[in-house]
Amino acid sequence: MLKEIKDKNNFKEILNENKDLLLLVFYTDFSEKSKQALGILASIQEENHEMPLYKVDVSKVKDIHPDYGINMVPAIAVFKNGKISNIIYGSYDKNYYEMILNENDFSYAPSKKPDASTGEIKKQKRVVVYTTPTCSWCGAVKSYLKKNNISFKEIDVARDEKAGQDLMRRSGQSGVPQTEIDGRIIVGFDKPKIDAVLGIKGN
Repeated sequence: MLKEIKDKNNFKEILNENKDLLLLVFYTDFSEKSKQALGILASIQEENHEMPLYKVDVSKVKDIHPDYGINMVPAIAVFKNGKISNIIYGSYDKNYYEMILNENDFSYAPSKKPDASTGEIKKQKRVVVYTTPTCSWCGAVKSYLKKNNISFKEIDVARDEKAGQDLMRRSGQSGVPQTEIDGRIIVGFDKPKIDAVLGIKGN
């Protein structure tokens, strides 16, 4: 059973106690996907008791998620060194959540399972999606990555001006979405390029 965040003050206390790493699930009881995600994450925590995983009901505690631009549930916010470093939106299966834990280099993360055909363990490329809240194509890129079980970090350049300036310097483009895959930047929702770089087939 995931521990519940009662209010904003409680959240600050928990964040202070888990400065190195904190996982916070934003959910509502009205969302079936939230219930699915909570059930799966609870089973993972059962196997990894030291995992600092908490939950907060956004319909009851309404003053935390706006601070981080979270506008849909379920969402997992990853806090490192007291600051948010990643947000994972949506409900996924247990294997995908375990993959996310591994990609974030969590010491308690379950072991990756080898590929059924080769017996090798494949490490996913580092994926960062640069977005703004009003960008419809940004949502399309994120949905496509989720559909293909690709974990990614989202950076809202409207909130992070420095990241936006750095992105423009590197790509020469100011528009979004832009997807960075292991240092390579793909401008727009260029599905063929994304497929080629990430090895996505059959979509």
